[in-house]
Amino acid sequence: MKKIIAAIDALNFSDDQLEGFKYFAKEANSKLTVVCLDNLNTGVVPMARMFPETYPVRYEQISPEGRVALQWQRNKNIKQLQEICDIDNISIEVREAVSSPVEEVVADSRFVDLLMISNSTSFTALSDGNPPRFVKDVLEEAECPVMVLPDVISPIKEVVFSYNGTFSSMFAIRQFTQLFPNFSDIPVKVVYVAEESQQEIPFEQKLRDYLDMHYETVKFVIVNGEPATEFLAMLIRRNDCIITYGAYGRSSVSRFFHPSDAESVLRTTNIPVFITHP
Repeated sequence: MKKIIAAIDALNFSDDQLEGFKYFAKEANSKLTVVCLDNLNTGVVPMARMFPETYPVRYEQISPEGRVALQWQRNKNIKQLQEICDIDNISIEVREAVSSPVEEVVADSRFVDLLMISNSTSFTALSDGNPPRFVKDVLEEAECPVMVLPDVISPIKEVVFSYNGTFSSMFAIRQFTQLFPNFSDIPVKVVYVAEESQQEIPFEQKLRDYLDMHYETVKFVIVNGEPATEFLAMLIRRNDCIITYGAYGRSSVSRFFHPSDAESVLRTTNIPVFITHP
């Protein structure tokens, strides 16, 4: 049994997001814990959803009536979440982010096998960015593998492993494989973006031997060009696959792709993205 958590915003979440979290927890043969955070007292409040005519402000700037409305929305959402979790036997933790949502989630990540978040979670205004600052900060600081999900997911029909021969890319493949044994019968595509000095897949036979132990169907693909451009072209019209990336936001020596490469996939596709830090 693995320990998997999903972090959500108490003021903004959807049933579809929860379905995505449940789907991957089931595929990992694991129970799911939903960590429901609110940021009312520590940051900028996402006013746009409740009050479209206003701009985001800090909590202390909101009128007493506005605070009551926010608390009402928070309590309503948490009650709805608790009802869903009770039906599906999902554990739930509701707590205020005493420092910031990023710090809370990163602290949790040290003690779990997988952290899941939605690619739209921001804890701030809707104009926060794409992907939001919260998502980028969590990806950079998390101390466990992170799965970033679109708001609505489709059943996974293919696993895409990005690979360049480095430890970080292989680490991501191995972590994903160990976390999701139920994907053994899903076709796997290993994609290598050839560099000028290395046109052959590094350690190809060793990688084949490893993957053949875990998956029924494995295909290797070599493409030429910039990694970000090639992967985006391959994935932009897909909604039925998942991709793994090596380290995000670490030193240039250890990471596979620059953060902007992974962000382009998060920003323009509707597929889950699995990212690890060695």
